[in-house]
Amino acid sequence: MGRDSGAEGWCILRTSPARTLPLAASLVAAGVEAWSPTQMVTRRMGRKRERVEQAAPVTATFVFARVHHLADLLALAKSPTSPHPAFSVFRHRDRIPVVDNRSLNPLRAIEERERTRKMKATREAIPCGTRLRMEEGAFAGMTGVVEGGNEKEAMVNFGAGFVVKIATWIVRTDRVHTVEKAGPERVISGIAD
Repeated sequence: MGRDSGAEGWCILRTSPARTLPLAASLVAAGVEAWSPTQMVTRRMGRKRERVEQAAPVTATFVFARVHHLADLLALAKSPTSPHPAFSVFRHRDRIPVVDNRSLNPLRAIEERERTRKMKATREAIPCGTRLRMEEGAFAGMTGVVEGGNEKEAMVNFGAGFVVKIATWIVRTDRVHTVEKAGPERVISGIAD
């Protein structure tokens, strides 16, 4: 925990483990900048004990909210008619600690690893003849044509005999979109990380 300018820092809200994600969602819906890092976990549910994947908080009981909302949060925490799940503002030695933005980077990294793992798990073969235009990464600005591959990787010919294997999950991010359709080919704008 470090010192930070008021608008950039985060205060810590405490709640029960089961209320962590509902509290963060409720505050965001009310216009408060709040965040609780999440990751997907597999649990057994029901009589058949089937495996179900669910979002779970990385920091159960903790929700981070921007410090410039502190006055409103203190009022909401004391209000018996608050529309949000019950919470309190974390205090240490009669002070409200402010967490600077950089201190939350390890938690953001956990979320990013989870997002990358999920993207790698979803695979889809890119059809031969698909033209790709890479906008970022090592092949930024290059346009190539898919010559083959499978659900895991695509062989992309960037011309002049320069053929590269590119993981399909890199091309298939949520930042990929169809630019135009030209006959049997479709042009995709992809981003390589």
